Amino acid sequence: MRVSVVLLLLCLSSVHLHRAVDQLVVGDEQTEFTQSQIEELKKQYAGLEGSVDSTELSAEEPDTAKVAFSYASGLNGNFGPHSSDVTVVFRKKITDVGKAFSPITGVFTAPLRGVYYFRFNLLGISSYWLAVCLYKNHTKILDVTKYPKGQYKYAVGGATLLLQKGDHVYIKLRQKSQVSDNSDNHCTFSGFLLFPM
Repeated sequence: MRVSVVLLLLCLSSVHLHRAVDQLVVGDEQTEFTQSQIEELKKQYAGLEGSVDSTELSAEEPDTAKVAFSYASGLNGNFGPHSSDVTVVFRKKITDVGKAFSPITGVFTAPLRGVYYFRFNLLGISSYWLAVCLYKNHTKILDVTKYPKGQYKYAVGGATLLLQKGDHVYIKLRQKSQVSDNSDNHCTFSGFLLFPM
């Protein structure tokens, strides 16, 4: 639809009026029109200009999308260890613009194609390993491993990712690992859209 409107505008822009003889010149052809027909064509042309502007505006709407989230784990104690890798679910909302993060599954779903930035902080204080991974769909992007030995140790990571609409990003706790949190929100997962593509 947009292409045909643009082509029509190009054709009409090559049209000019020779006032002295009331002729319309389209390319190399001359056609006789009455003044009322010429005025009607002008009105139609003016109407098309407005419709192209509104089409261009609607095409730009995805560029104005705002996506940003930050969630804490909502834990009051420990999570893990488990016999296999598990997705960490962050349930306590700090900020959620665009509603692209699910506090039920712990998964961010890209609402549009673009470049996004993600960051996580996870705390370990036990004698278990603190090993967490950032995933894009089913691909591990990065892995951060610490051994707290009873002290406070953070696993911190971040990445800038090009995502397609519908791509998933999430954090997994590796098997035999444990995270700890309380109301101070030591464990967080955040992300935001840098720019659409």
